[in-house]
Amino acid sequence: MEQFLSTIEWGTAGVSFLLAYVLGWVWYSPVMFMKKWMAGKGAGVVEHPMWMSVLAQAGATFLLAVIINIFMAYDNLPMSVLVTLTIAGFIKANGMFAGKTKYAVIVETMYVIVMGALMILVNTWM
Repeated sequence: MEQFLSTIEWGTAGVSFLLAYVLGWVWYSPVMFMKKWMAGKGAGVVEHPMWMSVLAQAGATFLLAVIINIFMAYDNLPMSVLVTLTIAGFIKANGMFAGKTKYAVIVETMYVIVMGALMILVNTWM
């Protein structure tokens, strides 16, 4: 476990996490896709406070940043891309099962792909 943790470049993982998280705030804001995405995701009953969703998103974004950082430390770009596309596939399937509009599913799926690409670029540059 110690060898695994020593592989992580925490500064790079932190920067890629912060940039991807800020991207999410912009992505789902009125500046980009908020209005049409909100209309397409459905207005179901929210059974939890908003901070729980924000915390879950932050945790998942951080874990993806760490995973990509580890793969990129070993020059394993294909695994970074594969993990990103796998998560995007789950997001797409979940949106389709939930009955979201095609637009909402595309917005959510593309966010994961762009976020993963951003993290890969940060790990390449740093």
